[in-house]
Amino acid sequence: MSEGSTEPSAMRRRILEEARQLLAEAGPDALSMRRLSQRVGASTIVLYTHFRDKPAILDELYVEGFEQLRADLAAVPQTEDPLHDVMELGRAYRRSAVAHPASYQIMFTRCVPGFDPAPASREVARRAFLILSQAVQRCMDAGVTPIGDAAQVAHTLWGTLHGLISLELFGYLPPAITGESRLEHALRVLRDGLTHPRIEESQP
Repeated sequence: MSEGSTEPSAMRRRILEEARQLLAEAGPDALSMRRLSQRVGASTIVLYTHFRDKPAILDELYVEGFEQLRADLAAVPQTEDPLHDVMELGRAYRRSAVAHPASYQIMFTRCVPGFDPAPASREVARRAFLILSQAVQRCMDAGVTPIGDAAQVAHTLWGTLHGLISLELFGYLPPAITGESRLEHALRVLRDGLTHPRIEESQP
């Protein structure tokens, strides 16, 4: 393929897809503009025409990853049972991560030293988190869980699920345990914790 035979939008898309695939196949150390240009079949000049540098490519992959996650979470139907919906969001979160492991690595592990998402990109990530936070708020509004800081509770839920999913994706779960079964166990524990009445500390 010649460098002039691909439309700008198609070339940009191809660069991103090859970068994501390169990360998945060979890890963060393998991602360089020179190696990426070889996979794309174009000079590094062409790459720099579309992206100012490697961090710019990573930033766009970061945004795409969170946009995909947000779409996957937004696709979870809202029912009359808000606690059920929170549990379903947890399952959707795992499905999205397992389906897009390379994107998940870019989104959450800072796999490339020195890469820091732009403020606007972080806002895209925040919008994905907001779906879970709003679902937790619905639980509180319905009296299903104690009243509190919905964002703080959602952050704790997100962190718990993220830890388990990371263990699964990076091969740290015991061979006899599936990621799905461990997630279901965690969801049961989280559900019980959410619905258990809060015990206030006794006053002196």
